[in-house]
Amino acid sequence: MSEPEHLSQAERLIAECMNRIARQREVIANAFSGHDTEVPVSLLRALEAALRALETHRQLILEKQAKRR
Repeated sequence: MSEPEHLSQAERLIAECMNRIARQREVIANAFSGHDTEVPVSLLRALEAALRALETHRQLILEKQAKRR
């Protein structure tokens, strides 16, 4: 896979992860009012960690591209 393809894939995965985070926040806010939120909040934290990792990966791709220019 080429660098532009890697970057495109990283951007796609970041967008998907952001959508999942937004949905999980909705689930926590709406479906779990007054109930134990340990599991859904734990999932949210894991999604947020995955997003940070994906953003770091994207940054590495961009830095590699910049060095080649």
